[in-house]
Amino acid sequence: MIPLPIDPSLPGVLDALKTRGALVLVAEPGSGKTTRVPPAIVRAGGAGQVVVLQPRRVAARSTAARIADEQGWTLGREVGYHVRFDRKATAATRLLIMTEGILTRRLLADPFLDGVGTVVLDEFHERSLHTDLAIALLREIRREVRTDLRLVVMSATLDAGPVARFLDAPVIEVPGRTFPISASYRDAPRPTDPATIAGAVADALADPADRGHVLVFLPGMAEIRRAHRELSPIASRFDARVLPLHGSLPSDEQDAALRPSHQRKIILSTNIAETSLTIDGVTTVVDSGLARVAHHDASRGLDRLDLQAISRASADQRAGRAGRTGPGRAIRLWSEQRHALLEPFDAAEVHRVDLGAVLLTLHSWGVTDPGAFGWYEAPAADRIEAAEALLARLGAFDAATRRITPTGERMLALPVHPRLARLLLAAADEGLLHEGAALAALLSEKDVAERRRPGGHRGLSDMLGRLDLLAEAEAARFSPALQARGIDAAAARQVAKVRDDLVRLASRLGLPEHGSDLGDDAREQALLRLLILAYPDRVVRRRGSEETGVMVGGRGVRLARESVVRDGEFFLALDPRETRWQGTLELQVGLASAVRLEWLEELVPQSIRRERSVEYDLGRERVVAMNRLWYEDLLIREDPARPPDAREASRALFEALRPRAREVFRQDSAASAWLSRYDFVREAVPELGWAELSDEALAGPLEVLCHGKTRADQVRQAGKVAYLESLITPAQNRELAACAPESLTIPSGRRVQLTYEPGRQPTLSAKLQELFGWPETPRLARGRVPLLLELLGPNQRPVQVTADLKNFWTNTYHQVRKDLRGRYPKHPWPEDPTTAQAPVRTPRPR
Repeated sequence: MIPLPIDPSLPGVLDALKTRGALVLVAEPGSGKTTRVPPAIVRAGGAGQVVVLQPRRVAARSTAARIADEQGWTLGREVGYHVRFDRKATAATRLLIMTEGILTRRLLADPFLDGVGTVVLDEFHERSLHTDLAIALLREIRREVRTDLRLVVMSATLDAGPVARFLDAPVIEVPGRTFPISASYRDAPRPTDPATIAGAVADALADPADRGHVLVFLPGMAEIRRAHRELSPIASRFDARVLPLHGSLPSDEQDAALRPSHQRKIILSTNIAETSLTIDGVTTVVDSGLARVAHHDASRGLDRLDLQAISRASADQRAGRAGRTGPGRAIRLWSEQRHALLEPFDAAEVHRVDLGAVLLTLHSWGVTDPGAFGWYEAPAADRIEAAEALLARLGAFDAATRRITPTGERMLALPVHPRLARLLLAAADEGLLHEGAALAALLSEKDVAERRRPGGHRGLSDMLGRLDLLAEAEAARFSPALQARGIDAAAARQVAKVRDDLVRLASRLGLPEHGSDLGDDAREQALLRLLILAYPDRVVRRRGSEETGVMVGGRGVRLARESVVRDGEFFLALDPRETRWQGTLELQVGLASAVRLEWLEELVPQSIRRERSVEYDLGRERVVAMNRLWYEDLLIREDPARPPDAREASRALFEALRPRAREVFRQDSAASAWLSRYDFVREAVPELGWAELSDEALAGPLEVLCHGKTRADQVRQAGKVAYLESLITPAQNRELAACAPESLTIPSGRRVQLTYEPGRQPTLSAKLQELFGWPETPRLARGRVPLLLELLGPNQRPVQVTADLKNFWTNTYHQVRKDLRGRYPKHPWPEDPTTAQAPVRTPRPR
């Protein structure tokens, strides 16, 4: 074996593990911790198997193979691996590399972990959901029943303090890497652009001092395909091969990218190659700096993949792939300034992905309150609540008893999302296990349709079409020529493998395999009903057109043109993804499946409710009674019901008008005038303790006003002042009349209505001649507020607005008299208006 930086530290690692029983190990990428520490624990002796957790299947398989090669062991004997649907180990295997989900299932089957002496959690910085669950369960086991169980947490980029405190473990840091790595920066506006990638790769291949392989990190398969096309001629020029590497590839194609090769390789990878993988001969990493990261919107129950910048820790991990077997370099397609602004670490999955599978595990473990569980980092309460709501919909969790159901226990035995586990169980019960497994595989793996078929076709489900494509691919033995038919042969092969693996596992679990004797039409309908059980919260009701609808939860949905599900009132949205359509956020759905109301009533009757409601129809401004049929919060049917009785109608009318009670009274001129007077006195004479007449305060009289009525116009036409006067005491009513009279008798003998408006003094409007004999302005509110007098000329137009009549008579009247006397000679214009007799009637101006 070649010496690695971790080797001198191995005795200290083993000693700390022996004395403390737990350890946090931080060592740089390329230091050898993954391949050297677990074998060292095995060779040190001690009881029990050593189990190493890896976040990804390809890393688990590759790590096991590399350890076998380094140690001179046989893969499958001394060292082995166990990933989903693939196990290479025996009962005598001392070192077992497995993915985290496998360990979770082992813990449920054997909470004491009999036969296991040490568990190593590698690449802990990735903080997958199962890693967080594993460390919490392992700590609980170690504290309660297995004090001898040893735990090791390892990472190259980790804030070791929190996890060390969580486990009460020492931290060992191993400096140095095997070979140096240099990093350079290129500020590319579009780092995933194929031309940008090709330029960086071509520069690396053209360097005469570097004959190694090139590893390119891209965010997804679409970017890998585009880069592959762009790089093919460049690869030919340099006698190199372009190889993809991502999780959807079959294992043999993944191995082609990983195994040693004398021919130069350009490996186009997602972040699957970010950690724990040693690809011999990689000397250059070209990093786009982007990744697609899964997020789950708990409030809407929707998953999404966001394209986002990686963290500095991820950038270091990626660069470390170039320094495993020789000096290396990293070409980063972003600026050094932007690098300093990257997040230091990636967000843990427990804060951003669907918690359904993990909570199902915890409830099976006996945890009734996940919020009180000893998480390494607890998820938000709303995320727990949303996951439990989904499990309850699937029949896996009883919200009343807060315990897992027998159906949930059966679902837990299947290594798929709870939705698909529910589908598989129902399929087996219907005698459709093979078809159900095919649906589950199609929904969980890469789409077998390489390109979406043109629109125009109509059918019951896009999934039936996918089943046909899968059958066509199998009949053609997954020939590459299928591409001309729009079928992705590699994806179809992977779907077929997952389907067969699920069928074998289901059979081992005792699920019935017997075939169904249903005819073709009945079989198709049975398959569509299975989808409802898996996606009960994705029912959509069409609205407006065959392409638009609204989904449970209230989100708008737009059906892709390629979907064949064009008919029927309802459909399932199997792959909703958020997009912006003409400025509005909608859910774009490419895979849909028809739904019938009778299927919902039969399969999920608990989500159906019928109700009769008495309510106010805003459009008709009257109370009506309606019968409604709901699925969850989705309105299915709405029909008029028998007319409501008087009490129901009055109550509904009141509840509809209550939020705007003050507005209802304000719409009545007499009541509005009363309220204006009241507001004036309340402000002018506050010591009398006037209450604020808000909507809430006016609700009482409004309720009485609504008695016996069913229409808004009946309320509008009813007198309202008496109801307002009932809100205050008789003494206050007398004070209101004195402080804010409705009208005043002016010197001409006419009774004039006063105007009360918010923010303005009460106003009296009258002809100037009618006020002869008033020496001063009248005052209201116990003499505190003078009236605002709007003095009108013979033409009824204001000639002066004043709150000081005495001053007007003295200083302004004579000028007004001079201006108007000649135009209106028949009107009186006395020299002294304060002593003149106001005329009872004045002539009309011609």
